[in-house]
Amino acid sequence: MSKLLKLSLILLSFIIFSSTVYAQDLIRDELVEQTLRNKEVKEVIVNTDYNYEDLECIPIKLQIMKKITTKKDIQEGDIIAFRVKQNVKYNNRVLLKQDTIIKGRIKAYITRGMNGIPAQIILDDFEIPGIDSRKIKGNFVKRGLNLTIMVLPIKWALTPIPFVGSFTNFIIGGNANISDKDTIILYYYPNWHK
Repeated sequence: MSKLLKLSLILLSFIIFSSTVYAQDLIRDELVEQTLRNKEVKEVIVNTDYNYEDLECIPIKLQIMKKITTKKDIQEGDIIAFRVKQNVKYNNRVLLKQDTIIKGRIKAYITRGMNGIPAQIILDDFEIPGIDSRKIKGNFVKRGLNLTIMVLPIKWALTPIPFVGSFTNFIIGGNANISDKDTIILYYYPNWHK
């Protein structure tokens, strides 16, 4: 194999590897920027009233009642209805019956972007009857199809040719959808106490 071919393969390998690392940083940075741009930063209040040392937890499995997607108009703060998928028991007692309706909220969403960046929906602030919300941990994040790992190596490889690398900007990531096929799992920690 000629030295020029070996050097080209090494350079191409480096470009592909470094672009996948860059893609992950790009996704994280875009999430932070979108969240700060779309949402007012509030003072963080640390709840020191609870003892969070006990790790015993009970999973609560939920199912969304009506499909949501970033294709349609959704807003941060929208209230979403969920159904409990199965009875939730603790100490031989039913805490939540199957088909109980509870509410949650769209905490944040990010629209899909150029270079294959996917849309995201983040659900949180679940209100479950009879359960202290401070004893519930968990949120649900759903992402669309992520094309950045495919797009960025192509972009980097084409960048030396003037303007050609910029054509990858038109490749858009996938929309995020949450349907009744998705299982949303929250965790209830019954022994957390004041």
